[in-house]
Amino acid sequence: MTTMFGIQPALAENNAADKAEQQRQTRIKEEERQQKKREIYQRMAREGISRESVEALGALGSRTVVNLGRPSTKFTEYPKIAAQEVLKLGEHYRFELDEYILTMVMPDARQSQSWIVPYVDTRTEPERGEAMREAKHGLEVANLAWHYGTGVYPLYFGWDGHMALTISYRYLKPEEKDNFSTPEKFRQRLSAGMKSNVPSQTEIDDAKRKRMILNSAGNRVYLDAETVVIHGRVWVRGALNGSYDRIYTYTTALSSDRMLRVSIQMPGYDYNANPDASTYPAPLKRAFAQMEEMMASLRVAKRNDGGKPDPFVIERVEPAPLPVREKLPNP
Repeated sequence: MTTMFGIQPALAENNAADKAEQQRQTRIKEEERQQKKREIYQRMAREGISRESVEALGALGSRTVVNLGRPSTKFTEYPKIAAQEVLKLGEHYRFELDEYILTMVMPDARQSQSWIVPYVDTRTEPERGEAMREAKHGLEVANLAWHYGTGVYPLYFGWDGHMALTISYRYLKPEEKDNFSTPEKFRQRLSAGMKSNVPSQTEIDDAKRKRMILNSAGNRVYLDAETVVIHGRVWVRGALNGSYDRIYTYTTALSSDRMLRVSIQMPGYDYNANPDASTYPAPLKRAFAQMEEMMASLRVAKRNDGGKPDPFVIERVEPAPLPVREKLPNP
């Protein structure tokens, strides 16, 4: 028995030492991983974004997924990068989405944590294409945010007014294809969809009578769906006000089975009570100017374009130029 009591403290000490060593090794590995990431970002900041660098970051855990409602696989995961670590003001975001290239200017605003998926290839790996067809919302290839000042009245007090932008690339379901077959058909579909999100006065009054919270009570169609042409491509644009926000959407069909959507959530503000944009606080006016600059810069180019008629293309264009980066001499 004496021997047993003597062994237990020794075992406890050994277990504690083993645990401390495991934690030390884990910490060392994490520090090494972070150092490798820093080196990759430094290289991209000097030389530009490359497939090899993006893949290397993906191998270190920088990934996003196509959400299928079940555990992800290698075919639903895509490497992503922190855009603010690589791009400079006035340069262009660039996305290579299968045979399409999307470019959009980086605005002159204080950027928050933002990431992009620069390369998407669903054509050479059929499993990736199948995953995209199953996904309801496709793949988010950009999640960007910018700050426009803190606690600016009547924006939220003590809160960084921010503008958020997302870009989604997805395959169309068979039942959706007709809605996207022409800009006019999709304009009608988007208009109907926005209006369906605005409750009637009867619904609002009924919720009040029942003391229920109706989250959609503040929804108002600010900009009914309309077609706009940006650098030769037709986009369908609309905007919906909420109780304290406004969201714009720009949507285009890339082909008969694929679409691209840009969504912009403007800084929080009571837009319904303040319809006159000339009265907006200066930071909010700046956010709108930045949004207009970004949207005016949207370009979609297609590789090996055979010139086949496309109802969403008025004029074919080249992508915006890549930034000039320092080219290091070969070793």
